[in-house]
Parts: sequence; structure tokens; C-alpha cells
Amino acid sequence: MVTMLVTINISKGWETWSEMAKGLEPQMNEVGSKILWAGCNADQSAAYVLVEMKDPSFIKSFGEREDIVAIREAAGADVSSTTPIAQISNYFMG
Repeated sequence: MVTMLVTINISKGWETWSEMAKGLEPQMNEVGSKILWAGCNADQSAAYVLVEMKDPSFIKSFGEREDIVAIREAAGADVSSTTPIAQISNYFMG
């Protein structure tokens, strides 16, 4: 498994985006992925997500699926702004 820190611009605030992300958990789990942690910046214009996946191609293969794009965009996600920040090898949840 690979763990990646990813960011995405959002336009409808944290609550809308986070509810959408929680709603995608079953589809993510079906393809062997899960969100470990997510947060946003102070003005709620960007989300930061620590996601576990089988391989980094998941970001494109899942995140750009037509059905998933429609769900993400409806929640204010700028899908084209999805940017991997770094592959994370070790972390802890305080």
C-alpha cells in the first residue's frame, strides 16, 4: 500500500466537501483505498487528504472516473486542481 498526501481546491466549504468524501468511502473501499485523515485550510478553500491506496495511479484511475468526477464537482471540488504533495512513509495520529 502507498500513502499519499494530496490537496484539492474546494469552493463549497469544508462541511460540503467532507460529507461528499465520507459518502465516497464505500466506492473507495471497493478498489482498496481509504482516507486516513482529511482537513482544510482556514478559509475552507482547499482540502488536504492523507489517502491510502494500492498504487499512485489510483489518483487518476478513481479520482477522474466520470461518475466520481460528477460527485466531487457537485460538492465544490475543482477536480483538475487535485495535486499529490508527497508520498508519506511514516506517520502517527496524535
